[in-house]
Amino acid sequence: MNKAPRKVYVVDNGFVQSAALNISENLGRLLENQIFIELMRRGYQPGLSLFYYRTRNDKEIDFVVRKGAKVEQLIQVCYDMTSDKTRRRELGALVEAAEELKCTNLLIVTYGHRENVTCKGMTVSIIDVAHF
Repeated sequence: MNKAPRKVYVVDNGFVQSAALNISENLGRLLENQIFIELMRRGYQPGLSLFYYRTRNDKEIDFVVRKGAKVEQLIQVCYDMTSDKTRRRELGALVEAAEELKCTNLLIVTYGHRENVTCKGMTVSIIDVAHF
């Protein structure tokens, strides 16, 4: 079995910004780090109830939230969903993982955008980070 590479998060987004060469390219990374910190604050623990996942087709899911043996929620983080290509990528990955992990609670956290989308018969909530 192949293991996905580890992801590294920091406790303060200021560390990420100070090491960044181009802030505009790192907005998504900063947002993902912020969501990770919030999930930790809510009591989720990496390796126990909070995971990163790659589908069989190598699509990445930022956060798999679990309670016991049950997958409770799949969360993607995407700073900007305005590009059709990005939208297809994020929704496709989420739906593929939902089918593999038998989870229907699907969420995309973004900046400045809110809507509910139906993709391949599954409902995906897209919310602004301020409402996470």
